[in-house]
Parts: sequence; C-alpha cells; structure tokens
Amino acid sequence: MLKSETNSSNTENFKPISPPFIFRDPNSPKLIYSMAHTLQELVEILPYVPFFSIEFHLYRIEKDNSVISDLGSWIRYILGLEELSKEVERLGSEFDGLELKEKFVHLMNAHIFDE
Repeated sequence: MLKSETNSSNTENFKPISPPFIFRDPNSPKLIYSMAHTLQELVEILPYVPFFSIEFHLYRIEKDNSVISDLGSWIRYILGLEELSKEVERLGSEFDGLELKEKFVHLMNAHIFDE
C-alpha cells in the first residue's frame, strides 16, 4: 500500500525521502565508494572515502571554468544547511588532497557535535 493510500491525516510520522550523496571514483563513475542519506551518515563514512573522491565532489573547476561543488549543493539543497554548505565550499577552494579531507572531516564532526 502506498502512503497516499493510507490515512493522510497521520503524515507527521513520515519523513520525506531524500536522495543520498554518492561518492564515486572521478575516473570511473560506475565505481561507488560509499553513500550517505544524512549528515550523520556522511560523518560516519568519510574516513573510508578516498581523499581524491572527496576532493572531486567538494570542489572542481570544469572546462568552461565553472566551479562545481556536489557536496556543497547536496548539503545546501537536500539537507537545507546553507551556512554549512558555504563553509564546505570555502574549504574546497582553499585546500586540496589529504589536507582537504582532514579539514572536511573536522568541519563535519564539529557541526555534528555542536548541534
């Protein structure tokens, strides 16, 4: 039975289903390292995601010189965390490699534990 077929007056117990963030290999998009549906899940999987995948999804410059931040967009539009997305995008523009991963993990942990 679909949710729409049930008693619609009891909708406060249902949460919308959000698309997960999927960490893929930049050179082989079919290769998936991990995925997260929530910020908590993101924090839990980050230690296992290669730094180059985090770097690719956090900040990259396309051929037309546009800047893409898949993670920043997911945090902003799916999780609704505008200020955190700005911090994430700033990190991506300032750091790279293992240093970027370390700072990103630290930022995510700080955000989770400050809430």
